[in-house]
Amino acid sequence: MDEIDISLSMILMGNSRIPYKELAEKFNMSVNSIHKRVKALVDLEVIQGFKAKLGFTNFPGLTNIIIFGHSNIRQKKQLINKLGENEYIYNVIQGSGNSYYIQAYLRNISELDSLVSFIRKTGNLSDLIVGIDKEMPPIALEKLNIKPPTDLDYLIINSLKDNSRKSISDIALEVGASTKTIRRRLDRLTESFLVQFQIDWYPDKTGIIPLMINLKLDSSKIIDDKDLKDKLKRKFGSKILIIWSFSNLPNLKFIFIWAQSMKELQEIQNSLLSENYEKADLTILIEGKMFPTWIDTILENKVNEIKFKSK
Repeated sequence: MDEIDISLSMILMGNSRIPYKELAEKFNMSVNSIHKRVKALVDLEVIQGFKAKLGFTNFPGLTNIIIFGHSNIRQKKQLINKLGENEYIYNVIQGSGNSYYIQAYLRNISELDSLVSFIRKTGNLSDLIVGIDKEMPPIALEKLNIKPPTDLDYLIINSLKDNSRKSISDIALEVGASTKTIRRRLDRLTESFLVQFQIDWYPDKTGIIPLMINLKLDSSKIIDDKDLKDKLKRKFGSKILIIWSFSNLPNLKFIFIWAQSMKELQEIQNSLLSENYEKADLTILIEGKMFPTWIDTILENKVNEIKFKSK
């Protein structure tokens, strides 16, 4: 797995339905080469699914939460699955030093206490850090002048939920509509962020070393968030996968980054230490797992309701 595979994965994470032709143009490669790379990632189980879900604009109060803590529970593999049983939690990652990163979607921020209580009780996690994702503020459909999905829209999304790369003709056949109608409605759903296309991505299945950096900034200084992110991206380039900023923790960043060797990991650590940040803790990510949430349940219930009405 090389930098092209990583970049390819990140693009598919944002839109798993993007045509191979468009990917080929982005990487200046042939369509066949892109197809082979994606197939190899699937064969290696790095990509374990091309998924479609209800998009964030369907949920005006939706909040993305990232929680970090340590657990002394012995059955670590079982703990990942137990945490994933919670309807809010969509990703659990076990890191070195008995650390865990837990990602969850809340319908609204009032559900946070319930989520934290569940995590403390189930995982016996101590010293919890609870971050509210700054990049995902609640969105109101009315403000965006977006009409909610129709019954046919729900059926289209459901058709793609386990195979977001399904062809227009196959979707049309499944839901009983013309290809022209499917294409028009799918374009609207995508443009309005009423549907999201993603992949279930497991970098721990590769030879790379996935890392999370808990970067604590000097609380006495005012640091521009964008300037800091630009600086980190200039320093580490495509090694950085995601940088999380938090509305409730302005001086903390979680940086998802990767290295190809222990030597490169040491270079990343030394580079961070040279910047005189208040704290820069590195955690090697050992294993992670994706889980369905209440968002998936809403789609399932809506589709069952539509099918019942049509009987």
